[in-house]
Amino acid sequence: MKAQCQQLIVLGCALLAACGASTPVQPTSGGSGDSPFAGTWVPSIVIDSCTGSHACIALDSTWSVLRLAAFGSGIGGSGYFAGRSFDVIGSVDSTGQLVITTHTTATFSLDELRLRPSPTGLTGTVRFTAAPMTVVGHITSAKHGALESTQSTAEGRWVGSSVVRECTFAGWTQCPYGTRLIELSLTQSGGTASGDLVMSNDDRYLIPVNGRFTASTLALSGAASRSYFGDTIQLRLVAWTSRTDAFGRMTGTFTLDQDIIGTGERLSVRYDAEMQDVYLLPGWFQLTTSRANAPIPDLYRQ
Repeated sequence: MKAQCQQLIVLGCALLAACGASTPVQPTSGGSGDSPFAGTWVPSIVIDSCTGSHACIALDSTWSVLRLAAFGSGIGGSGYFAGRSFDVIGSVDSTGQLVITTHTTATFSLDELRLRPSPTGLTGTVRFTAAPMTVVGHITSAKHGALESTQSTAEGRWVGSSVVRECTFAGWTQCPYGTRLIELSLTQSGGTASGDLVMSNDDRYLIPVNGRFTASTLALSGAASRSYFGDTIQLRLVAWTSRTDAFGRMTGTFTLDQDIIGTGERLSVRYDAEMQDVYLLPGWFQLTTSRANAPIPDLYRQ
């Protein structure tokens, strides 16, 4: 039994390099009525050009979200483009356009994002770099909803990735993964949360989880065992601690034990990982693609 890790660029739901977004400002008490831009938006982006990587072929611009709120005389919040989450720093110019900037990181820069209200919700222009890609496009419309209470509930579908900070293994010649996909679907009743955590593009690495959500902090655990090509995969989420902010982002760490048991052979690994760009998709968000169609890092047998 041999396996190797192949690292691929994740587009759409989980682009696997870290964005490292900071905690955004909190919305003012005035709510969404203070600004025509406030609320949760899912823009429809037409890609005019995408350069810098063959991965442009797989770029799905429909996985884009903006969460905006009035903040003094400006607009604050968060955004999620090409699997990267970022702070929103916005102001309305003399023409009535919302001009959005963000802090540039080693892996993401927002070179232009201009929005204006329209009968289709929002229109505008966008240019960003999600290394190594540079994307230029225009926004033709945007679906709109209220800002979710993401500090009082963790319910919903969260997507993103993680970076392995420490890896302990036996039977492997190297750590199988340096990054892991995260897709976390939760329901919540009171302070009790339960659901499924998926760490691959199929259900091979699906773990039923349960735990508690208190004061914006989520604690989870879970375990799963299933057959795969004659072997047995055992997974145990030893620890999961994360926090949600006011604009649909989740940060934190987790520890995952993984064993692949074959005839006369056992491969074991423990991942200590940090969450990256984990973002809540709006509950009314209609996906045009699924994780089954997205390239992600995975184990390949030979």
